[in-house]
Amino acid sequence: MTQVLTAQVLFPAKEWDTQYGPRLNAKIKVANGEEAKLWGPPGDAALLALRRGQTIQIAKDGKGKYSLVEQAPVPGQSPVDEGAPLDDGELNGEVKNAIASYITHRAALYSFCYQEASRELEKHEASEETVKCAASTLFIAAQKKFGI
Repeated sequence: MTQVLTAQVLFPAKEWDTQYGPRLNAKIKVANGEEAKLWGPPGDAALLALRRGQTIQIAKDGKGKYSLVEQAPVPGQSPVDEGAPLDDGELNGEVKNAIASYITHRAALYSFCYQEASRELEKHEASEETVKCAASTLFIAAQKKFGI
């Protein structure tokens, strides 16, 4: 019996030489926390289109193998049109707001990481450079742990 599940892309598709010849694989994290790989032939457009952090639908077959479910465009999101005009660099208000919100939230997270690193490391009289490095490490770790 095949199950359709939700997963998040951890690492986009990369080509590997295997005992079966060149193959693509993308690393994913299934909603239940399990990490797995999606395999496909070289040049598989669907696998190559995956981006880190993207939420996707996958199918798990009776043998426990995962495969990508071809997805229809999300409502409100225009499909890719090969004949679309080149990007002129202009952003509409909705996109600008989404970018601003994303940056604001990431800046707040980094600020919190910096404050905590500074608070903990001042006990050890750490240099400013050490605090910055620790804050960056905490920031990256928090994003990975919580998938943000």
